[in-house]
Amino acid sequence: MKILAIPGKMPITEKWLLKILAATHWSKESIEMHRFAAWDNEQTFSVDKEISYLPSGHFDVVITKSIGSLITLKAQNTISWDRLVLIGVAWSLFSDQERELLPALEDKDLPILIIQEKHDPFGSYAEIAAQVADKHNICCLEVSGDRHQYSDTETIGRLINRWVKETRTVTVS
Repeated sequence: MKILAIPGKMPITEKWLLKILAATHWSKESIEMHRFAAWDNEQTFSVDKEISYLPSGHFDVVITKSIGSLITLKAQNTISWDRLVLIGVAWSLFSDQERELLPALEDKDLPILIIQEKHDPFGSYAEIAAQVADKHNICCLEVSGDRHQYSDTETIGRLINRWVKETRTVTVS
């Protein structure tokens, strides 16, 4: 299995995403953790520039946090996946045109899981759930929180594992 992990804008989210992955049943040897170029070069963070640094190709799973969700959605011409997990979609950072990308995921007819804090300041659960309501392949789950931190990594890992089991789409190791 090949997994691409795309963290959020801040370097600390790389370690956070590794904790999430550790709480899943996925093989840790198959994870490619993307590191943003802006982190290494102390550049201003640019979504479009970071897209150009993403690995290309097909992945069994792409898992993202925050701005990584936007980057993933905008990079669909260079990366593809069988399953997608979006955690903490930073909805307020999406342009009107970019906001069309989330509900359009229904057209891919692939299993997608969104985990969103109830009162995330970048986009509440209610806002995100409304965008994907009635999309048969998209599951949107609410977790408590209001700081865009998603600090209960064990619970998030359990939610992912349950979704995997329910969708029966991901082989666990």
